[in-house]
Amino acid sequence: MTGLELKEYIFNNCKIEYVLNEIGCHHIKYNKNKEYFTCGNIDGDNPSCIVVNNNKYINVRNYTREEYFKSNDEIKSDIFTLIQYNFSRTNQNFDFREAIKYVHKLFDIPLTYNKDVKVKKQVNDPLEVFKKIKRSTVYVQDIDLDEMENIDYIPYIHIDWFREGIVPQTIKKFGLAYSHLYKRNIIPLRYWLDGKLLGYNQRTVIDNYEELGIKKYFITPTYPKSHNLYGLWENKEDITKYGYVVVYESEKSVLKRHSRKDPTGVALSGHTLSSEQARILIGLNVDIIISLDKDISINEIRHMCEKFYGIRNVYYTYDKYNLLNPKDSIADKSSNIFEFLMKYKIKYDEKEHKKYLDSLKNKN
Repeated sequence: MTGLELKEYIFNNCKIEYVLNEIGCHHIKYNKNKEYFTCGNIDGDNPSCIVVNNNKYINVRNYTREEYFKSNDEIKSDIFTLIQYNFSRTNQNFDFREAIKYVHKLFDIPLTYNKDVKVKKQVNDPLEVFKKIKRSTVYVQDIDLDEMENIDYIPYIHIDWFREGIVPQTIKKFGLAYSHLYKRNIIPLRYWLDGKLLGYNQRTVIDNYEELGIKKYFITPTYPKSHNLYGLWENKEDITKYGYVVVYESEKSVLKRHSRKDPTGVALSGHTLSSEQARILIGLNVDIIISLDKDISINEIRHMCEKFYGIRNVYYTYDKYNLLNPKDSIADKSSNIFEFLMKYKIKYDEKEHKKYLDSLKNKN
């Protein structure tokens, strides 16, 4: 289950008080009129300094630990923040991921993303990519490359990706493959929490794909993009070690940087950031660097940074020196250019926040 689904489960089954008790809070009381619980910190004697909302979001306000329980207009601290805080008193490595695992274990819920997924069958036709065919569907519980019987994949990548610098160690770690029949590199998409294979992104290697009516990407239609971050499963330990995470748009950027011994990247698989993805990033308890492609506007970048403002140190890269091509990621460039733009990354501080608010006023 995702964090959102777990909170709904706790609320719908009236288990908020049970969780508070299990994690060591004390003096737990329910205010029926205002529909919230109050309780005390595991490491404090104030009996009512914590307020826990009795709704499906289970937001938490901790009046004596506000530095830890930071919130903003976009993201509020919640029951997972409280779980993380309580257990981190005795285990500094207890992070958001561990909090999610704890709730799964507490309620004996399998630790996996168990949504039924709807997968289109592949048609074994050499001309299939040029045709529009109505395909039948089948419902399965898991997706595995071993089950993709009609795709003649090999555990390697197209020569173009080699030329761009993706190395064998990265191919092996991320499980990359290539389909000669469909002329696509295959990128497995794994769940950030347990590594389960949720789908795959197939990227065409055909140069004039637009003229031929071929999609550049084919992502498993039911892949829960807004609930996942590509590369986090593979890079989590190194992100914790280095103390920061770099957020890119595409999976390829993560792969390129990993090939250059930089295992700190994750990808949105697009240029929008959901609240669930933001919570996952906040839960890593590291600095966050937003690094979108050149063609994304400064206001879009600032809007994304707003989700972390006041909660985590957040930065963004911006090519004001015109070192990138219109659709480039900084990961597409040489190490010198990458390091230069990272060196001059911009901290999203109060001044940046004000610029964002001013842009909203001007829009109105």
